[in-house]
Amino acid sequence: MDIAVIGAGNRARKYLSCLPDGVRVRCMVEPEELRLHQASDRCGVPPEGRFSSAEEFFAAQCPEVEAAVIAVPDLLHVPIALQCVRKGLHVLLEKPVAPDAAQYELLMREAAAAGVHVGVCLEMRFHPYFKRLRELALGLGPLVSIEHTEHIGPDRMAHTFVRGLWSRKEDSGPIFLSKCSHDADFIFWLTGARSFKVLESRGALTRFCRAGAPDGAAGRCLGCPVEASCRYSAVDLYSRRGAWTSGFDVPEGRTLEDVIDAELSNGRYGRCVYACDNDVNDVQAVAALLDDSIRLTMSLEGTSLQEGRSTVIKGREGTVEAAFGKLSLRSPGGALQLEEDYSHLAGAPLHAGADRELVADFFRAVSEGRGPSASLESAYLGHMLCYEAEN
Repeated sequence: MDIAVIGAGNRARKYLSCLPDGVRVRCMVEPEELRLHQASDRCGVPPEGRFSSAEEFFAAQCPEVEAAVIAVPDLLHVPIALQCVRKGLHVLLEKPVAPDAAQYELLMREAAAAGVHVGVCLEMRFHPYFKRLRELALGLGPLVSIEHTEHIGPDRMAHTFVRGLWSRKEDSGPIFLSKCSHDADFIFWLTGARSFKVLESRGALTRFCRAGAPDGAAGRCLGCPVEASCRYSAVDLYSRRGAWTSGFDVPEGRTLEDVIDAELSNGRYGRCVYACDNDVNDVQAVAALLDDSIRLTMSLEGTSLQEGRSTVIKGREGTVEAAFGKLSLRSPGGALQLEEDYSHLAGAPLHAGADRELVADFFRAVSEGRGPSASLESAYLGHMLCYEAEN
């Protein structure tokens, strides 16, 4: 199968490393010239298959292309996916699908009318830890309640949602949709619920604002008098620890260290987290009722010092507790019945292989003429809960 890849950023690079045998990248679309040619060179895309805009790609004659992987900025997901399905291309689309319900439903209608399949990159369904959590939950009998918290660690929060490209609602959408569409999808996949009602949703920006700055903090981390003691130091994150640098483009003739130094001096990633232009929440709590019977509490904690998720699922036949890679099962009376540790998978490449399974599932499904496991239709309710939480 010949495919096009639209958007050659960090997520696209991960998916490209997961392509199964027989899937060939024929066209690469990316407005940043350095990324375009680096990604094309890695995939063996010929010069005539390299496009600096989606408009150029869609205007070209590429009849051999059967599917597209779309990993562009969030607000471009639907406009580009619509053009793909109208050309008869199957689509593997990064989440969140759309900024609102109307655009999501439009894409569903158009894909159905065109007879093509759209898969959504929801890797929690394919991760061994969350697959096991679901398996244990299915043995609890009728479910009573679920408490689920997304803990965004300090590195991810600072890099992505304070300094980065998902820091402003107008540029990418609200953080609950950007981050927790994964989690909401997982809840519906786990429960099989077919309806929901959001009862309450509250969020706020509490820490990453000027009011949260320590005394003496400067506008940039480089040279800041309190940098050495700051948990959110960009100097420590990028320069000392070398973390979260895979998305930095390194032009020919320069080194990664050169790029980091430039960011720390003048770039968006060298700014103090208390002096950025971010406006997305750093905490949010949502209460909902699933199928008129299961109480759901979902929380986003962007001020956490830990990275990961914690979940408590109660059913008539017992309780499953899951936190940061560790699972336990208790009887209705509270007796411990089982403990399992998956914490060694934290930080494992490609979401512990889940990305590879997701990509393989998509291409296997469309080659067999059926919808992928993480289809546009099956991801619908999870997205709808996130939209309702923002209303």
